[in-house]
Amino acid sequence: MHIDIFQPTLPHRVGPDKDERQRDAAGTTCGQLPLVHVTDELEALEQLIDDDARPLQRFAAVWRDRPPLVAIRARARFHTDEIGRLLGQVHEGQIMASAEVLGCAKALALLIDCANIATILIAPRDDEDHRALASIRRALRAQARRSRDAALRHRTDMICGGALVAMSEQNLRQPRLPQASPDALSAQPGEAAAYPLALAPSLRLWLETGIDPGDALAGARALLAQVDLWRRVQRRVSEPALLDAAIRGALLVAYARLARLVLWPARDADEVAIQRKALDLIAPRHRDPDHLRAAIEWAAARDSHQEAV
Repeated sequence: MHIDIFQPTLPHRVGPDKDERQRDAAGTTCGQLPLVHVTDELEALEQLIDDDARPLQRFAAVWRDRPPLVAIRARARFHTDEIGRLLGQVHEGQIMASAEVLGCAKALALLIDCANIATILIAPRDDEDHRALASIRRALRAQARRSRDAALRHRTDMICGGALVAMSEQNLRQPRLPQASPDALSAQPGEAAAYPLALAPSLRLWLETGIDPGDALAGARALLAQVDLWRRVQRRVSEPALLDAAIRGALLVAYARLARLVLWPARDADEVAIQRKALDLIAPRHRDPDHLRAAIEWAAARDSHQEAV
């Protein structure tokens, strides 16, 4: 089973909804459960921040409690299967490619995009996580080889760690992913979940509500400034390693905020400008790990290189 990068192809045209029977079918497929709050894999990292602790402990907790990559990949596979099921029903004529159906597919695709970037940003916890990361890196390398885009190839090298890492990961077996099942109704607030087609109204509402890109940019900028301060402190203390977990946790949350910002569809020229500012913010940050910066650039340019992998 090939489950590395989940990038479904969405329908580009929306047909008119003329048939009452097809509208009923769409309702049966998309939307029988109560509304829930939808949380993507990047937003879920915010819940790991311990607001009651001091700043160092607050973000050290993020690093300590970061989620396993195999769980993220399992939910991404579930959402990919749901899109495949939805598009299959459209193809078979069971439902119309209405605006509602397309909105559901776009929301699921955004959840998958967030999972792909989260897999790149979050450090593996164990051997299975390393195999999950190796799988998505292999897929990214294959995608880059098929592309004539030099910038994509450069970003992929930065994300994937170069030729030596590629050689070490080449023969790693696929990870054993847990079986994700629909669990959105039982998920805690702010917890990432597997969202079935029956939650289509919730998915569409999540996509339509959007995010506040200005707040996301400001929050990321503040965290990166905090990281820079902690790095200066590290040079003056006798045990600099004591700050490592907090720095890594703060970097993870900051780059997750930037990733959501560039992944989310911009609604107007102002939001496009804010997305560009996110890229400007990370451009000079050469002390940050290369794969973090490259992941944001890759996410911002994903529309130019998306394909089914």
